[in-house]
Amino acid sequence: GNGKTADDVHSLLNQVFDTAVKHGKLKLNPLSLFIHKPHERESGVELTLEEELKLLNAYKGTDYEIIFAVMLYTGIRPNELKTAKIAGEFILAVNSKRKNGKVEYKKIPIISYLRTCLKEIETIPCRYEERIRDAFNKVLPSHTLKDLRKTFNTRCVAHKVDYVARKLFMGHSLGKLDNTYTGNLDEYLLSEGKKLESWYSLYPKNTPKNCK
Repeated sequence: GNGKTADDVHSLLNQVFDTAVKHGKLKLNPLSLFIHKPHERESGVELTLEEELKLLNAYKGTDYEIIFAVMLYTGIRPNELKTAKIAGEFILAVNSKRKNGKVEYKKIPIISYLRTCLKEIETIPCRYEERIRDAFNKVLPSHTLKDLRKTFNTRCVAHKVDYVARKLFMGHSLGKLDNTYTGNLDEYLLSEGKKLESWYSLYPKNTPKNCK
């Protein structure tokens, strides 16, 4: 299949083998012996760690730092930012890709750095999408705003976030997988979100400081 199919199949198999290990059916996940490089899709190019740091530092201490941090660490679309809100350990945002007038909220765990950004605010700041795009392009003119979303998805794959959780974070349809997960969904999402905790610690030289 194409690159996206390869990424999805790898994530599904990884989840199956991890479950088999947890149930004592296997001693080792065979995929752990292979290096899977996430496919770079033609729809955009993910930011490098250096570029992520450059963007966050360029607007340090401003509302734009919070806006870009939220978009980067949750993968929400630019037009979903106006619906984003803080709900305990999660960011909630209306999934703008749902049809037939159905309102569906995406729920993405708040990782540590993002929590630091949000600790002194109750409402996530928002600007017109054109202004957000202009601010982004001033710092990273070779990228587009949607590359923040691509970066989040790529980091999820790289940090081995389960296929189902990644789809839920991104607001993608699960299709026939819709009923495959049972149990405490919040607990499951938080557990998968913890896999992203090491993301911002990988930045070169220094990690982002507090937003405010």
